[in-house]
Amino acid sequence: MSLRDFDPDYISVRQQDGVTIVGFTLSGLTEESNIDQVGHELFGLVEQYNCLKMVVSLKGVIYITSSGLGKLITLHRKMHRLQGQVAFCEVEPVVEDILKTSRLFTYFLITPDVDSGIAAVK
Repeated sequence: MSLRDFDPDYISVRQQDGVTIVGFTLSGLTEESNIDQVGHELFGLVEQYNCLKMVVSLKGVIYITSSGLGKLITLHRKMHRLQGQVAFCEVEPVVEDILKTSRLFTYFLITPDVDSGIAAVK
């Protein structure tokens, strides 16, 4: 399967230097139906398209619920199990606070921008 066939609703996807760059088209990862679809789209990149080097930009995401955090944790675990790498970057201040409060800021690989994320996962 080619990524050209991938048509997500809630994320944007592009490739650069062999790394899959993911962005969100939502400003908040809050509604249960959206969260489930976001998870489905993220996990599909790993499971169906074998994207094992990924940078997830959280730019523009100004709020995330515990369900949204759960999807990011699951993505991280899937990547780890498959010996892939995922970096999260461009974390908005409010989301950074949420990640720090939930002790995920040090659990995840977090970089300031996409380019440093690409360097970190290669």
